[in-house]
Amino acid sequence: MLKTKLENIVLYGTAALYFFIAISFYLATYDSAQIKITIFHVGGLFIIMSWILLKLEEGNLLLLKKNFIYIFPLILFLCSGIFSLVCSPFKLASLNDFTKRFIYSGIVFVLIDQFNDDKKISTLKNWILAATIIVCSYGIAQILDYYVIPGFDPFTWKRAFGNRIMSTFGNPNFFGDFLIVMNPIVLALCMYKKNVFLFFLWLAIVLCTYNTGSKGAWVGFATGLCVFSVIYILIFLRHKLNKKTIIISSICLLIVLSIVGFGTYRKTLERTDSASFRVFTWLSTWEMINTHPFLGTGIGTFYLTYPSWRRPQIFFIEDKHNTESDHPENEYLEVWYEEGIVGISIFLTFIILILVVGYKNIAFLRSNKSTKELPILYLQLGVTSAFAAQLVHDSLCVSLRFVSSGVMLWLLIGLTLVIAVRIKTLNEKINFDNVNVLKKPVKILLQIIVVIMFLIAIVFTFRFFIADYLHVRAIGLSKSLNFGQAIATFDKVNKHNPSFAMSLYFKASAYIERWKAGDPLKAEQTFKDLWTIAPNYVQSKYIAGAMYEKQISSHMYLINDYISKGKSKNIIESQQKEVVNAFYNAVKYYKQYIEIDPIYPLTYYALAGLYVKTGNFGEAEKILKAHLEYPQNLQNPPHNFWVEDWSQRRKAEYSQTYMHLGKLYTYMGKPIDAKEAYKKALDLNSSNLNAKLALDKLDKPNN
Repeated sequence: MLKTKLENIVLYGTAALYFFIAISFYLATYDSAQIKITIFHVGGLFIIMSWILLKLEEGNLLLLKKNFIYIFPLILFLCSGIFSLVCSPFKLASLNDFTKRFIYSGIVFVLIDQFNDDKKISTLKNWILAATIIVCSYGIAQILDYYVIPGFDPFTWKRAFGNRIMSTFGNPNFFGDFLIVMNPIVLALCMYKKNVFLFFLWLAIVLCTYNTGSKGAWVGFATGLCVFSVIYILIFLRHKLNKKTIIISSICLLIVLSIVGFGTYRKTLERTDSASFRVFTWLSTWEMINTHPFLGTGIGTFYLTYPSWRRPQIFFIEDKHNTESDHPENEYLEVWYEEGIVGISIFLTFIILILVVGYKNIAFLRSNKSTKELPILYLQLGVTSAFAAQLVHDSLCVSLRFVSSGVMLWLLIGLTLVIAVRIKTLNEKINFDNVNVLKKPVKILLQIIVVIMFLIAIVFTFRFFIADYLHVRAIGLSKSLNFGQAIATFDKVNKHNPSFAMSLYFKASAYIERWKAGDPLKAEQTFKDLWTIAPNYVQSKYIAGAMYEKQISSHMYLINDYISKGKSKNIIESQQKEVVNAFYNAVKYYKQYIEIDPIYPLTYYALAGLYVKTGNFGEAEKILKAHLEYPQNLQNPPHNFWVEDWSQRRKAEYSQTYMHLGKLYTYMGKPIDAKEAYKKALDLNSSNLNAKLALDKLDKPNN
């Protein structure tokens, strides 16, 4: 009885897991996709727990005995993740990513073991098709909202990417990844069933893919169609192949590739920054790989270490300074960086194995009279084509580390291995005894241990969802200047999710903005906690420098107050020491931030201002000139792979820097140099009114 219940939980739970991950979103959390992550964590762990309980109930190891050849590469890839986690210097970040890998691998085990007949596979397929119908319907609704009926999309996130649709995925690239997986699968099922409804669903996929505006999705879509066509011609039409068929097929493929290639080229010309962004990100990642090429730096650590390696051109391209890249837009580079040559070799071997197994599955099923017309044959055709499409897409675009993309890849892996096991069973001559090797007390004890361990893990991961929700509340409280409650809420956030770096960043900022007695020390400690888990988190070093600069002002105010009140010399000297200490800390962190982000103007202005206050005008001049000269440095190695006059993108900023330089020269008694600086400010920005006024003042000194 228990065995049957567990089997049903695993069967319908797995199908529902994929359905709800695809269709769900929740706009009350900081990340609209956090609900997908939570469903993946909680649902995935619950399904794996149920499956382990089922295997303990059965008490045998037939799965490992019968299918070791397919399971071994999966175990090897899982072990690579374990080794990387153990060696990682950032355990919390690595644990987060390893948890995903554990669930992905666990679901593949579940698929291989439990989805062992056509009915079960059909159940899973139908749930995923239902999800595809829903997400495509919402995608079409977003198209109508933009082009035909404004307001048709009722949700607040509509048009977040302009005319690029994202459906329930929160990002056009994530939606595109899902679509390129479903494209060949739906097409294959349509060909098998000759079903008009599936044909219209496929057309909806085509329409939505185009309107994601994602070049990577277009390339992936074309890849899926091409692989689908080549396999179909080589296997399904091999007895009908002739010169005419080959020519017609080649022309059709060439037309598809030309259309997609031309569209991608045109889109690239419209948004060249998209291409240059990837080039500079990949160059940075390659430099990171070379630091620990053999064993890597640790699974899930890319986003923590990337800020130190990010090419400065990225800031020009994004026109932002307070953002971060979590992934390098290329799964293979990320695996190589995090797990080294060992990890990437295992990963690539595993991928090749799945591609080979998929192709052999199709060839066998088509050549066997009893299976040549089964739906599983067409499903495998779609799955193998989708697998190739996603592999190409994820070398150019969204990372498989995102749940909405990752679950689909591992579904394709699982289905391929399921079909391989089915074929192996058809030809199997060796019988294995299905004997329960566990005594009842041992079985019950192990089941209790498994339940306790997995429930702890489920509760722990669910707390991440609560943290994301509380984070939104804390930001709202901080914006309304309710700093006390905001800080208390940020504390709750980090109790629920100790790896939530952004929450610590905002908490430190709240202390600095509130700035009452004790807040500077609390902000200091918060920054230390932040840098423990994310050493160079976005603008944290700049904010820290600004905090110490604020401390200088506070201590100077106290010094003047103490002098006016006749306080003792020791008390005044202690405050003066605090001023010196704060000055050196401010300079230290400003300089550290310049190393991370060498084009952010406010850092240079603040640092130059500190030197002016201490009378070090020469150093202040050097700092301002460093900002002005930096774009020219990007035309020299190692930055000259993609040469551009980057200063043209920030003329207003560099105009302002010349203004600061002009003021400095005026203060130093160098009117000629000041005049030249103001003229350059006007050359860069003719509407710079302050530069005009400053020039007029220099030209008419007696007025």
